[in-house]
Amino acid sequence: MKTAIARVIGVFCILVIIAISSPSSLQAEGCEREKDIVMNKDGCYHNIESRLGDQFPKRHSHCCQMVRSADVNCIRNKFTETDKTKIALSKWVNVARVCGNPLHRGTDCAGYRVPLRKKL
Repeated sequence: MKTAIARVIGVFCILVIIAISSPSSLQAEGCEREKDIVMNKDGCYHNIESRLGDQFPKRHSHCCQMVRSADVNCIRNKFTETDKTKIALSKWVNVARVCGNPLHRGTDCAGYRVPLRKKL
C-alpha cells in the first residue's frame, strides 16, 4: 500500500514539474514561430524589409492580423544578427504600432531603441 502511494506521489510530482516548465518553453517556441511568420514574405517581410519595405501596412492585412495577436515583446528579442541585416527594426516598431500592438516607448528592440516621443 505504501509503495502505491509513493508511486502516485512520484507521478504527481513529475506531472507538476512538467506543467510548470512547459508553458515557458511553449511560449518561446510559439514566439519563434510568430517571428518566422513576421519574417516570411507572406507575413510582414514586405513591410519591414530594410530597403523597400512599406512600414505602414493596411490594418486588415495578413501582417496586421498576425501582429495584433502576437507577443511583439517576445518577437523583438528573437531577431538575430542575420535578421537584422535583412530588416529595419524601426520599420518593425512602426508596423507593430500601425497594427495596434505597439512596443512601449524606450524599449530596446534588438539594439534599436523605440523613440520616446512621436516624430512631428
